[in-house]
Amino acid sequence: MNNLLEQLKSLGVELGKDKTGYKTKSSADPALILGGTWQENPYGKTLHIHKEYDPGATCGSISLQYQCDTPLLLNLLHLPLTAKQKEGFNQRSLCFFDTETSSLNLGSGAFAFLCGFSYFNEVGGVCVDQFFMPHPCEERAFIYAVQSFLMPFKVLSSYNGKAFDVPMLRNRSLLHSMEDDSLEKPHLDLLFVARSLWKRRLASCRLADVEQHILSLDRDEEEVPGYLVPLLYQDYLREGDPTPLKGVLYHNEQDVVSLAALYILLSGIFLNEKMIIDQPQDLASLAYFHQKTGSIKKAARYFDAYVMQCGDNADPQVLFDYAWLHRRRDNWAEALKLWSQAAAMDHLASIIEIAKYYEHQQKDPAQAMQWLARMERAEKQQIELVKDDLEKRTARLMSKMEKNDEN
Repeated sequence: MNNLLEQLKSLGVELGKDKTGYKTKSSADPALILGGTWQENPYGKTLHIHKEYDPGATCGSISLQYQCDTPLLLNLLHLPLTAKQKEGFNQRSLCFFDTETSSLNLGSGAFAFLCGFSYFNEVGGVCVDQFFMPHPCEERAFIYAVQSFLMPFKVLSSYNGKAFDVPMLRNRSLLHSMEDDSLEKPHLDLLFVARSLWKRRLASCRLADVEQHILSLDRDEEEVPGYLVPLLYQDYLREGDPTPLKGVLYHNEQDVVSLAALYILLSGIFLNEKMIIDQPQDLASLAYFHQKTGSIKKAARYFDAYVMQCGDNADPQVLFDYAWLHRRRDNWAEALKLWSQAAAMDHLASIIEIAKYYEHQQKDPAQAMQWLARMERAEKQQIELVKDDLEKRTARLMSKMEKNDEN
């Protein structure tokens, strides 16, 4: 037993003592390296960094200038506010945020050490504030600073923050018995909006991909990959040199600026009726978005634009779905036209709908059988998906045809 204790001591393990700090090789002041000023609060200190973007600054192809004193866009994105939340709402009521953490998962030992915010100022320009935790023993001070900063805002926005950033901050607040309602506000998670609009033409809707393909943004060489962020903070705690964290702060700043730019772009898409959308897939996505949210007239307008722009190259599934929009409104002529266009591309579901139309609406089983016969040209794999339904439908049509012959 004594030998084991001696071995542990030789490795630096001190039994029976609470370790509240990390050994460091140097103690450079992070404020001198990273910029910003130390902010004192009842629980300790946090490094606060503030930046304002010049008027006319851009994020990729998006001008960082936004002025809108109503929550109309939030309503269109299905984030309705109460009458009290709408009172006095302006562009300064919305805050975008992102955290950098000691781990890429929500394990019990993970914590946030950097939180970045962006928001629009009085003239519609973009401001960025970041709070950096210099040491885990200052976590209560860090949480207090974050909570205090969030309090004045009415709406929060993030990118996958509902699943990661908010639970992380909430868990750490509860751990320190510092829970408050700074996070209990309407939350617009832009990841879900991005997926709704661009999943048809992007293989991934990670923020980095949306930046590159939608915002036309290429990050500078200062950029630090997200997976390296926890390692760099651990190195800082161990070595005491904050210099490598400059790239982490840049990464975090660019994240929250990109969220503001994305929101500005969405304003143009949803509020500017004259905005030109030159990607057919985006027209289809907007049509589905409005259909899902019950704006049928807008959905039909975007479906029409998609069909007109694509012509014979339209996705048969989109044609099929648009036809059903007409079908639900008993507009059989338009539905049949779209199903026929899709059927010309051997879209099985459309062929079946046309057969059903002739069977039930026109009472013409022979014509319905002719349409089902066209399914023979389809690939066997596709036919297997509807084989049972096809066999039952064929048998029913044969029986109806026999009865017609007897009459």
